[in-house]
Amino acid sequence: MDATQAGKRGLRVAVTGASGDFGKLLLPRLEADSAVESVLVLDVANPGGTKVEFHRVDLTRHDAEGELTEALTDNPVDALYHLAFPFGPVTNGSVAHELEVAGTINILAAAGRVRVSRLVVPSLTAVYGARGQHPALLREEAPLVGCPLSRFISDKVEVEGQVRAFRERYPATRVLVLRFAPVLGPSVDNPATRMLKRSVVPTLMGFDPLWQAVHEDDAARALHLALTADASGEFNIVGQGVLPLSGLVCQAGARPLPVPGPLFRTALHVLDAVGASGLPIALLDYIHYSLVADGERAETELNFIPIHHARDAAAALRRS
Repeated sequence: MDATQAGKRGLRVAVTGASGDFGKLLLPRLEADSAVESVLVLDVANPGGTKVEFHRVDLTRHDAEGELTEALTDNPVDALYHLAFPFGPVTNGSVAHELEVAGTINILAAAGRVRVSRLVVPSLTAVYGARGQHPALLREEAPLVGCPLSRFISDKVEVEGQVRAFRERYPATRVLVLRFAPVLGPSVDNPATRMLKRSVVPTLMGFDPLWQAVHEDDAARALHLALTADASGEFNIVGQGVLPLSGLVCQAGARPLPVPGPLFRTALHVLDAVGASGLPIALLDYIHYSLVADGERAETELNFIPIHHARDAAAALRRS
């Protein structure tokens, strides 16, 4: 049964990654939503909550698919949010890859077996890649060229491919993929927030690409809207307006430090060695070229209209 057709009883929602950034944004809204009856958390840690029914599952284990299938069979749900994606500092890339890619395989296999009615998966606008030949606005049908040197981005491109294949195999499931611009706010931890929280942010001399950002409150609202939206497919989730990278840095309370191109990698290595860089070298494309995604589809089909401008999202980091 679809979340829009749950009848007189309340909605039953399952969530993976409840303790991650997106899970922490979504769960309070599900708790406060009178239409939500229960939240089945499929995770390694119990986040707590009056509506939470916790079932311990490690998505990277070989038997995770069976455990997930059993849990979803015993506790049928109207919607499944798969939010178990690492955004914090990664000390072991292989483990992160297993969680993101292998974990998604297990989730999709279980979702297919129990015929989940609605599946919501977050992604990033960064999957489009940053290229000089991109159009001014990137719509959802644009190719996902990603960032070949970044496993962080490449894993998300791979996950989107898995989700697309699932949707083709199970057309009765309403699948929503939310591609978020960098999510900024005091309670999230991702490459963008770690970069902008530094006192000095190295930038590429002669380049000041346009950036988008989405305030964490807007991101939480977009996730919540996906629970009942009469829509499916991919959606760009972006805040109001755009800012040049230097402006975003200043709004966050940091100072941009333009570095000549030939010295940039060396400077990043030096700053990284003393813990002052905050920018993975693999993500250099994103401070070189603009990446602006079109949020019209989310506005018209999800009814998602951002409240906060990109400058507000960056400024929120000053208070964190």
